[in-house]
Amino acid sequence: MKVTAHLAFLLLPFFLAAQDLPTPIVGQLFAQPGIQNGSPGRALNIEYERQPRFKLKGGGWGEQENGSNEVESKERFEAKLKIPFLLKDKWKVLGDVFYAFERYRFEGIEPDNAFAFNPLDGAMLRRARLTGYLFRSLSNRSYLTIRAEVSSNGKYDKFVDFGRRYMVYRLAGGIGIKRNEDNEIALGAMFTNNFGRYTVLPFLIYNHNFNERWGTENLVPIRLKLRHNLNENNIISFAAEYWSSAYSLDIQPPNEATPQAYVFKNASEQLFVEWETNKLSEWTWLAFRAGYSYNFDSKFIEPGTRNGGRIDAFPSSSVFVSATFFVAPPKDYLDRNGSSEGK
Repeated sequence: MKVTAHLAFLLLPFFLAAQDLPTPIVGQLFAQPGIQNGSPGRALNIEYERQPRFKLKGGGWGEQENGSNEVESKERFEAKLKIPFLLKDKWKVLGDVFYAFERYRFEGIEPDNAFAFNPLDGAMLRRARLTGYLFRSLSNRSYLTIRAEVSSNGKYDKFVDFGRRYMVYRLAGGIGIKRNEDNEIALGAMFTNNFGRYTVLPFLIYNHNFNERWGTENLVPIRLKLRHNLNENNIISFAAEYWSSAYSLDIQPPNEATPQAYVFKNASEQLFVEWETNKLSEWTWLAFRAGYSYNFDSKFIEPGTRNGGRIDAFPSSSVFVSATFFVAPPKDYLDRNGSSEGK
């Protein structure tokens, strides 16, 4: 326990926590992330989300008035595939390939705000990401986890563009302690280079089963979730989740002769109910979400700054829905492979 405490103290300033740690096979002698009866780990995940009509105020430049612009819809599509590279008793190495786009469709844009919002209208704001995960069991009750990520975020015409202006880098890590298969806590931090601006965010993971039906799965300050297992094939969750994105794009402010590189940042707090159901087959699941998105103030800023050249955007909040198809190994498959590891 002293060794674990010392490792946590030394590593905490340098590593960041991941938002979606996969659930690897759990052996009897070596602690790994995840608790029993938890939400299934997703090997392949395809999701579509839609936010219907809302207003996007702002877009004023200098002394110009902020307009009230009508957004017909905002949609998001993402696909992710996790790949295991090494599955040993003490070591797990995995990776994932992720691709997503976000798109705004405007019904009306005020003329004075057109320079800011016309570049968003109908545009594919893309994210292409490669992520590597490393898990190291330190004992039967503790583990180390590290995640490294590189992504390309921006408005570009190619399927993916790894040009320097689009690049975002993250490094995350933490130490986890498992009292048993129903209780887990982990501490860590995340380091991010977001278009030349550096940030560090500490995190806490707390997962706990109250009984066979009810449990909680939390990543503070990103996600709080209460889970109810109706049965082995159906899970209902009630959750609050912080979501954000940032994209590099060109806009041409009224006082500039040529387009300038900007970063468009937006964020929201989503409150939702989710139903995960294993009705298709043993390996395939569907998930449906419905909820309310509290959309925080968005902004356009110059790369590498906090508020340089800031152009405000004030989205109104709205309902949202999403549908997901995902593939998850069944519990008996994980049990069989977990019990045979290293033998």
